Amino acid sequence: MESAKTFEGMLKEGVLAAGDTLTAGGVAMIVLGALAILAPLATGVVFDMVFGALLIGVAIVEFVEAMHSGTWQRGLLLGLAGIVALATGLLTIARPLVGLVALTVVFLGYLVFAGVFRIVMAVALPPGTPGRFWGFVSGVVALALAYMAIGLLPNISAWLIGTSIGVSLIFAGVARLTLARGVRRATGLLAAPPAAARGAHA
Repeated sequence: MESAKTFEGMLKEGVLAAGDTLTAGGVAMIVLGALAILAPLATGVVFDMVFGALLIGVAIVEFVEAMHSGTWQRGLLLGLAGIVALATGLLTIARPLVGLVALTVVFLGYLVFAGVFRIVMAVALPPGTPGRFWGFVSGVVALALAYMAIGLLPNISAWLIGTSIGVSLIFAGVARLTLARGVRRATGLLAAPPAAARGAHA
């Protein structure tokens, strides 16, 4: 009995710790998301520079692999890929606003692809399938947003990426808070005595 209680206590402590971690992470993500929405240009520039640094890292890996490649043809291809990645990364860091415009175009391309994909998937589903209508609507909304945003280029690049990051962070934070609430509810159920045990004591 003592070992069972000890195990139950350890399990409860672990679940509570997981809930606290989810809550802290959710609050932090909501705060960061709000800051990103309030300063979308700064958020977009930071994201752009991080992306440029990642490209430089990719270029270094490509150069190392080119030096250790088995054939000169493969080495040449890897070297050219490294040069392109390095040039793009340096340009992105040196001219972050230019890189931000490029990332905005890529993001709009993703919206078009996602919109078409959702519409096609919704049409392909049998009538009456749960979520079919809303899947179609979300595809239409994505295409409409992309169409409106394309007409506002390049001015929209000043806030689109940063705002999108902020909204994503807020939704992710809310999801973590919801999950943490469920974890705490599960902890309460874990701490409650079974119904049969309550009946026996009564």
